[in-house]
Amino acid sequence: MKQIARAMVASCMILISSSLMARQLPPDPLNSVMWESMAERFMPDGEIVFDERVKLMTPLAAENQFHVPVTVDATALEGVVEIVAVADLNPIPLIMSLRPADALPFIGFRLKLQQTSPIHVGVRTADGVWHVAGAIVDAAGGGCTAPAAAHGNSNWMQTLGETRAHAGRDDDSTARMTLRMRHPMDTGLAVGIPAFYLNELAVRDDEGNIVAELDLYEPVSENPTLTLKPKVGPRASVLHVSSRDTEGNTFRFPLEVPAATEL
Repeated sequence: MKQIARAMVASCMILISSSLMARQLPPDPLNSVMWESMAERFMPDGEIVFDERVKLMTPLAAENQFHVPVTVDATALEGVVEIVAVADLNPIPLIMSLRPADALPFIGFRLKLQQTSPIHVGVRTADGVWHVAGAIVDAAGGGCTAPAAAHGNSNWMQTLGETRAHAGRDDDSTARMTLRMRHPMDTGLAVGIPAFYLNELAVRDDEGNIVAELDLYEPVSENPTLTLKPKVGPRASVLHVSSRDTEGNTFRFPLEVPAATEL
C-alpha cells in the first residue's frame, strides 16, 4: 500500500511539474509571494504577459480599508472577453470578474483589503492571452473580517437591494453607467455572520441581449459601487440591470441612457 501511495504522489508531482513547465509564468514586477498561485488559480490556460496597455488605477494607500477604489481600463486592447481581479494577500483573494459582451473593457469598483496587498488584474483576449497589470495598496488591517456597518441597524434588511444608478454619455457610441446597491457583502469571516453577498449582475439591452456580465465575490465592498461603459447607439435607450445574491434574492431595474447631445 505504501508503494502504491508513493507512486500516486509521484504521479501527481509529475503532472503538476508538467503543467508548470507547459506554461512558464513571467516574473511579477511586484514580487508578490502569491503571484504564481494567483495566476494558476484565476488565470488558467493561455499565455500570461504583463502589459502596460492594461491600466490599473488604485490609491497608493487606502484611506479606508473597507472601501478601496479600483479602476481597470483595458480599452487599448482589442477582443477582450474577460477581466479578473484578485487581491493576493486577502484571505479570499478573488474579487470579481467581468465579461464585456457589448461593453468596453472597463470596470470601476471598491473592495475590502485585509492588509497591505498586491492587486493583480488579468485581461483575457480572444486569442487566449492574459494581459496583466498590478499595483500594491497599503492598507490597515481587518477589512475582510470586520462586520458590515449594516449590522449596526436592526432594520437593514428593509433596504436590501435599494439602488441609486445614473447613466450618462462618454460619446455617441458609449455610455457610462454607475450604480450603488445596498447590500452588506458579508465575507463569512466576521464572528457569527455567515457569507452573504451579491454574486451575479447582468446588464441587457432592450432586446434582452447581454451587454455585460459580472461575477462578484466576498471582497467587493459593502453597498457595491460599480462603473461600466456599455456600447450604445446615439439615440436614447434603456438598459436593464438584474442581480442576484447568495440567498437567491433578485433585484431588477431599468436605467435610461440619454441621447447623444448632437441629436
